[in-house]
Amino acid sequence: MEGNFVKKIVNNNGVEIEYYESNKANDKSSLIISMGIWEPATRAFSLISRLSGRHCIVLSYRGRGGSDTPKSGFDWTDHMTDLACVLQNETTNQPVFLGFSKGVSYMLGYLSAHLEAAKGIVIIDYPAIHSKLQKGAAHFWSNMIYNGRRLDHYVDPLALEGIESESTYKEFYNDLQDMKCPVWLFRGTDTESDIPSNLTDEDITKYESSVKELEIINFNYSGHMILDEELGKAARHINRILDQIG
Repeated sequence: MEGNFVKKIVNNNGVEIEYYESNKANDKSSLIISMGIWEPATRAFSLISRLSGRHCIVLSYRGRGGSDTPKSGFDWTDHMTDLACVLQNETTNQPVFLGFSKGVSYMLGYLSAHLEAAKGIVIIDYPAIHSKLQKGAAHFWSNMIYNGRRLDHYVDPLALEGIESESTYKEFYNDLQDMKCPVWLFRGTDTESDIPSNLTDEDITKYESSVKELEIINFNYSGHMILDEELGKAARHINRILDQIG
């Protein structure tokens, strides 16, 4: 693997989960990355390469990248076990958790069961919920083209069908109150972006009511896809956050 990325596999009750580690755990804080509905771990490589010397872990959730696609098990409760299994296999130091899009709900699902685990949380453009997908969502995502490539190149359509049929609604705002660590919320504010922000003013109000130590960072040249549209700015803030934690 080019660069410092080491590919690993862990078995989660018969489901093989692919993940990558960059650098080893050291005296600096680790970064744990939870990507979106269709995104394999490799989608985070551009970000990780800008975090020099940091210990980073990113996984491909079930059905994405090189991970297995089971016949069932696609609610947030199942995805959070993928993250748990990876972290049980690794040593981390003062971990900061970063979630993007639907990966936010998988991350918060894990943290709701491990309230002391995170020393800091970065949430990229998503409310603190796990949504129940509408009928037809799997077909939409499978056929969507992003940056010239169909998304079924990255995610197994069977996984999307499982997410559509099995997903349940869950809010994590109360859980965030119990986590008692700083939270940074990245929000895309470009209303003319092809993929607009997933955050509403009501979502922001809920975050402000739930998190005592909250910093909201606006990305004026981005919609939802902040890590593509303003990667440099995002990386600078993430480096600052990691330095602040340790």
